[in-house]
Amino acid sequence: MLVNIPIPVAVTNAERAYEYLRRVAIDFNIRPGERLNEGEIARHLNMSRAPVREAMNRLVSEGLLTAVPNLGFSCRRLSASEILALYEVRGDLEAAAVASLVPPAPPQVLADLGQLSRSMRAGFGVESLDALLDWDEEFHLRLAALAGNEERVGILKHINARIRFVRRINLEDPARVSSLDEHLQIVAALEAGDIPGATLLVRRHLTLIAAEVAAAVNQSLARIYAPTVT
Repeated sequence: MLVNIPIPVAVTNAERAYEYLRRVAIDFNIRPGERLNEGEIARHLNMSRAPVREAMNRLVSEGLLTAVPNLGFSCRRLSASEILALYEVRGDLEAAAVASLVPPAPPQVLADLGQLSRSMRAGFGVESLDALLDWDEEFHLRLAALAGNEERVGILKHINARIRFVRRINLEDPARVSSLDEHLQIVAALEAGDIPGATLLVRRHLTLIAAEVAAAVNQSLARIYAPTVT
């Protein structure tokens, strides 16, 4: 069932379709493995099928949709092994970004990272999970951007999109508040010019064991398939 989602103003229909379907896929508004009807989506967005198909192909390349010859497009599956692999790659990329830094990092940039971390810590249990997740992603993208490698940052954005639903469920656990304190520890190490220490903290911060990932995926699937309450 299609949902109404506010999407940013886009220049082309292909961009509009992309933004809409990207949000639908990230939030699993369609269930894993569920087929997408190009015609229905085109009518919903008041456009032809061509831009919808273009957007779908783009999302396939980003790992948010799947395409099977003669069967069309469908929502990606959600598996513990894939999520674990994505977490590992995310940890590798961010640790590599920090390890490549040459101290000292810009003081104002680090001060901003510290303030962002404190705001997120203060907002835990108060702000919406989506807001907290946005802040967390922003922190890690800014951290990765310190090394000046935009390609690395771009890859991380795609990974964040693919694991966002699972991470959102994970943030519902009150115990996760401790992970927010680790942000400040990372910033403190960078402010002290301790790049090896900061790298180790980032690696530890982003490491989840397989059992944790499996539990998060099971919770996510339960949420996706939970019966609608009317």
